[in-house]
Amino acid sequence: MNQLRVLALCLFIPCLAGAVENPRVAALAREGHWLETGWAAHGPMLGKPAPSLDLTGWLNGEVRPSAMRGKIVVVDFWATWCGPCRASVPHNNELAKKFAGNGVLVIGACGSGRGEEKMEEVAKATGLAYPTARVAQASIAAWKVQWWPTYAVIDRRGTLRAIGLKPGYVEKVIDALLVE
Repeated sequence: MNQLRVLALCLFIPCLAGAVENPRVAALAREGHWLETGWAAHGPMLGKPAPSLDLTGWLNGEVRPSAMRGKIVVVDFWATWCGPCRASVPHNNELAKKFAGNGVLVIGACGSGRGEEKMEEVAKATGLAYPTARVAQASIAAWKVQWWPTYAVIDRRGTLRAIGLKPGYVEKVIDALLVE
Protein backbone atom coordinates (compact mmCIF):
# COMPACT_ATOMS: atom_id res chain seq x y z
CA MET A 1 0.00 0.00 0.00
CA ASN A 2 2.83 2.42 0.84
CA GLN A 3 4.54 1.69 -2.48
CA LEU A 4 1.32 2.57 -4.30
CA ARG A 5 1.12 5.92 -2.47
CA VAL A 6 4.75 6.72 -3.28
CA LEU A 7 4.17 5.83 -6.93
CA ALA A 8 1.05 7.99 -7.04
CA LEU A 9 2.98 10.91 -5.52
CA CYS A 10 5.85 10.44 -7.97
CA LEU A 11 3.38 10.60 -10.85
CA PHE A 12 1.39 13.50 -9.41
CA ILE A 13 4.16 15.88 -8.29
CA PRO A 14 5.70 16.36 -11.76
CA CYS A 15 2.23 17.28 -13.04
CA LEU A 16 2.01 20.00 -10.43
CA ALA A 17 5.45 21.28 -11.31
CA GLY A 18 4.54 21.35 -15.01
CA ALA A 19 1.36 23.29 -14.24
CA VAL A 20 3.42 25.98 -12.57
CA GLU A 21 6.07 26.49 -15.20
CA ASN A 22 7.08 24.42 -18.17
CA PRO A 23 10.89 24.48 -18.58
CA ARG A 24 10.37 23.89 -22.30
CA VAL A 25 9.12 27.48 -22.62
CA ALA A 26 12.42 28.88 -21.33
CA ALA A 27 14.39 26.61 -23.68
CA LEU A 28 12.27 27.70 -26.67
CA ALA A 29 12.59 31.37 -25.69
CA ARG A 30 16.38 31.04 -25.82
CA GLU A 31 16.55 28.77 -28.86
CA GLY A 32 14.11 30.89 -30.86
CA HIS A 33 15.64 34.26 -30.04
CA TRP A 34 16.95 36.24 -33.01
CA LEU A 35 20.31 37.54 -31.83
CA GLU A 36 22.86 37.05 -29.09
CA THR A 37 23.17 40.82 -28.66
CA GLY A 38 19.42 41.09 -28.17
CA TRP A 39 19.39 38.22 -25.69
CA ALA A 40 21.57 40.25 -23.34
CA ALA A 41 18.70 42.77 -23.09
CA HIS A 42 15.76 40.36 -23.32
CA GLY A 43 16.96 37.41 -21.23
CA PRO A 44 16.83 39.24 -17.87
CA MET A 45 13.23 40.36 -18.61
CA LEU A 46 11.90 36.81 -18.72
CA GLY A 47 10.05 35.41 -15.73
CA LYS A 48 9.04 38.89 -14.59
CA PRO A 49 5.75 40.77 -15.01
CA ALA A 50 5.34 42.05 -18.55
CA PRO A 51 6.19 45.75 -18.89
CA SER A 52 3.44 48.29 -19.40
CA LEU A 53 2.04 48.39 -22.92
CA ASP A 54 0.57 51.76 -23.93
CA LEU A 55 -1.58 51.21 -27.04
CA THR A 56 -3.89 53.70 -28.78
CA GLY A 57 -5.84 54.05 -32.03
CA TRP A 58 -7.04 50.45 -32.23
CA LEU A 59 -8.04 48.68 -35.45
CA ASN A 60 -10.01 45.41 -35.51
CA GLY A 61 -11.34 45.95 -31.99
CA GLU A 62 -9.87 47.48 -28.86
CA VAL A 63 -8.29 45.15 -26.33
CA ARG A 64 -8.39 46.47 -22.79
CA PRO A 65 -5.93 45.21 -20.18
CA SER A 66 -8.79 43.47 -18.36
CA ALA A 67 -9.41 41.37 -21.51
CA MET A 68 -5.79 40.16 -21.40
CA ARG A 69 -5.99 38.81 -17.83
CA GLY A 70 -5.89 35.05 -17.68
CA LYS A 71 -4.96 34.73 -21.35
CA ILE A 72 -1.77 33.91 -23.16
CA VAL A 73 -0.96 37.10 -25.05
CA VAL A 74 1.24 37.27 -28.13
CA VAL A 75 2.42 40.82 -28.83
CA ASP A 76 3.65 41.46 -32.36
CA PHE A 77 5.72 44.65 -32.39
CA TRP A 78 5.60 45.68 -36.03
CA ALA A 79 6.28 48.65 -38.27
CA THR A 80 4.51 49.78 -41.44
CA TRP A 81 7.79 50.04 -43.40
CA CYS A 82 8.99 46.56 -42.35
CA GLY A 83 8.79 43.93 -45.11
CA PRO A 84 9.11 40.93 -42.77
CA CYS A 85 6.37 42.43 -40.56
CA ARG A 86 4.01 42.69 -43.50
CA ALA A 87 4.91 39.21 -44.72
CA SER A 88 4.11 37.71 -41.30
CA VAL A 89 0.51 39.01 -41.20
CA PRO A 90 -1.09 35.91 -42.81
CA HIS A 91 0.64 33.62 -40.30
CA ASN A 92 -0.34 35.90 -37.40
CA ASN A 93 -3.94 35.82 -38.63
CA GLU A 94 -3.78 32.00 -38.63
CA LEU A 95 -2.34 31.92 -35.10
CA ALA A 96 -5.01 34.29 -33.81
CA LYS A 97 -7.77 32.18 -35.33
CA LYS A 98 -6.29 28.79 -34.42
CA PHE A 99 -5.72 29.55 -30.74
CA ALA A 100 -8.60 31.94 -29.95
CA GLY A 101 -10.63 29.10 -28.38
CA ASN A 102 -7.69 28.22 -26.12
CA GLY A 103 -7.50 31.60 -24.43
CA VAL A 104 -4.73 32.97 -26.64
CA LEU A 105 -4.86 36.57 -27.81
CA VAL A 106 -2.68 37.93 -30.62
CA ILE A 107 -2.31 41.71 -30.71
CA GLY A 108 -0.28 44.02 -32.90
CA ALA A 109 1.75 46.91 -31.51
CA CYS A 110 2.61 49.20 -34.42
CA GLY A 111 5.45 51.61 -33.87
CA SER A 112 9.06 52.33 -34.57
CA GLY A 113 9.12 56.10 -34.43
CA ARG A 114 8.14 56.49 -38.07
CA GLY A 115 5.33 55.41 -40.36
CA GLU A 116 2.63 54.88 -37.73
CA GLU A 117 0.29 57.19 -39.65
CA LYS A 118 0.12 54.45 -42.34
CA MET A 119 -1.02 51.75 -39.88
CA GLU A 120 -4.61 51.55 -41.13
CA GLU A 121 -3.55 51.58 -44.80
CA VAL A 122 -0.98 48.79 -44.26
CA ALA A 123 -3.37 46.74 -42.11
CA LYS A 124 -5.98 46.82 -44.89
CA ALA A 125 -3.43 46.09 -47.63
CA THR A 126 -2.02 43.05 -45.78
CA GLY A 127 -5.36 41.72 -44.53
CA LEU A 128 -4.35 42.13 -40.89
CA ALA A 129 -7.36 40.73 -38.98
CA TYR A 130 -6.24 40.67 -35.32
CA PRO A 131 -6.46 43.71 -33.03
CA THR A 132 -3.63 46.17 -33.57
CA ALA A 133 -2.83 49.64 -32.26
CA ARG A 134 -0.10 52.25 -32.15
CA VAL A 135 2.41 51.62 -29.41
CA ALA A 136 3.97 54.46 -27.44
CA GLN A 137 7.72 54.95 -27.72
CA ALA A 138 8.00 54.55 -23.94
CA SER A 139 6.57 51.03 -24.29
CA ILE A 140 9.01 50.20 -27.09
CA ALA A 141 11.83 51.25 -24.77
CA ALA A 142 10.41 49.33 -21.78
CA TRP A 143 10.10 46.17 -23.88
CA LYS A 144 13.61 46.73 -25.30
CA VAL A 145 12.41 46.32 -28.88
CA GLN A 146 15.48 46.46 -31.12
CA TRP A 147 14.14 45.10 -34.42
CA TRP A 148 10.86 44.53 -36.23
CA PRO A 149 9.02 42.30 -35.99
CA THR A 150 9.64 41.48 -32.36
CA TYR A 151 7.36 38.85 -30.88
CA ALA A 152 6.72 38.63 -27.16
CA VAL A 153 4.64 36.04 -25.32
CA ILE A 154 3.01 36.65 -21.94
CA ASP A 155 1.59 33.77 -19.91
CA ARG A 156 -1.80 33.64 -18.18
CA ARG A 157 -0.31 35.15 -15.01
CA GLY A 158 0.99 38.23 -16.84
CA THR A 159 4.59 37.01 -16.80
CA LEU A 160 6.81 37.68 -19.82
CA ARG A 161 7.98 34.27 -20.97
CA ALA A 162 9.55 35.01 -24.37
CA ILE A 163 10.59 38.09 -26.32
CA GLY A 164 12.61 38.59 -29.50
CA LEU A 165 11.30 35.35 -30.98
CA LYS A 166 11.72 34.37 -34.59
CA PRO A 167 8.24 34.04 -36.13
CA GLY A 168 8.55 30.26 -36.45
CA TYR A 169 8.93 29.89 -32.68
CA VAL A 170 5.79 31.75 -31.60
CA GLU A 171 3.51 28.76 -32.08
CA LYS A 172 5.98 26.45 -30.31
CA VAL A 173 5.97 28.73 -27.26
CA ILE A 174 2.16 28.93 -27.31
CA ASP A 175 1.91 25.13 -27.46
CA ALA A 176 4.32 24.79 -24.52
CA LEU A 177 2.38 27.35 -22.47
CA LEU A 178 -0.93 25.61 -23.15
CA VAL A 179 0.27 22.54 -21.26
CA GLU A 180 0.98 24.57 -18.12
